[in-house]
Amino acid sequence: MYKLKKNENGRVNSLLRTGKDFSKNDLSVSAAQHIIDNGTLVESDMPDYPICVDNQWYFEGEAIETSTRRKRGKNNG
Repeated sequence: MYKLKKNENGRVNSLLRTGKDFSKNDLSVSAAQHIIDNGTLVESDMPDYPICVDNQWYFEGEAIETSTRRKRGKNNG
């Protein structure tokens, strides 16, 4: 799971694939989150932009660890 990295203006730096090139943009956090929520996350090939959606949008961010919690039941203690 990833957390979006905001720039100094509270927006998110992004790249949009345009054919063989990229267009650099800065989007509001809500617009970036909307793209992420409605697309498919794939592995990024750009180390500075680790969040990749549909091999089209790339966002700056950082990996965050997610912890899994065990359910407590009769047999789990």
